Amino acid sequence: MNEWWLIFIFALLLLVAAALALYPLQRKLRPFQVGVTLILIIGSSIGYWHWGAWKAITDYLQHERLKVQAQSVLKSIKNPEELVDKLKQHLEQKPRAARGWFLLGRLYASQGKWAAAVEALDKAHQLKPHNEQFTVNYAQSMWQLNGQRFNSKIRSTYQGVLKDNPNQVDALSMLAIDAFQEKAYEKAIEYWTQLLALVPSDTADAKAIRKAIAKAQEFLQRPV
Repeated sequence: MNEWWLIFIFALLLLVAAALALYPLQRKLRPFQVGVTLILIIGSSIGYWHWGAWKAITDYLQHERLKVQAQSVLKSIKNPEELVDKLKQHLEQKPRAARGWFLLGRLYASQGKWAAAVEALDKAHQLKPHNEQFTVNYAQSMWQLNGQRFNSKIRSTYQGVLKDNPNQVDALSMLAIDAFQEKAYEKAIEYWTQLLALVPSDTADAKAIRKAIAKAQEFLQRPV
């Protein structure tokens, strides 16, 4: 309802502004010209509302309402298990809600329930296979479930992320670790070097990456 009040106020101000703008010209312009000018002003303003800032304002108001509703729901939930149950009930009604499966998977992951997390995140990934966030979390949960060890499926999942986004930092980091563990030191250095270019040079992350590169280079120089 707030949006319509905004539109009404905007229209009223627009008519007043148009009248003030045309008043000095009323003796020079014919009624037909005045009418056309008003139509152009109002039409362009309506277009601006529909495609520009007013559209953004109405979207913001709608987002704020949804935010308030979400906060109200969260306040009524006493523990994570209750939230899990509510999400599962929602997904029974809407089984193709990829975001819902993702949130359920993240909830299970936060509880260390990696098998359940993988199952939920797998469904999110299947519904949206090119969603970077879904896929990275899916691969991470599989890695945790596998005792923090890589296998062909985990590896290929991260590689798929890089195919869509060559600079995805989580995939680069995990594949570098995998390459190092497999003694593919040159490949590990390649991943870490690419990753190093993506992080600020004076951060702890950058220092850790440089140390990892140095360690891999050290292993490369050792006699076989």
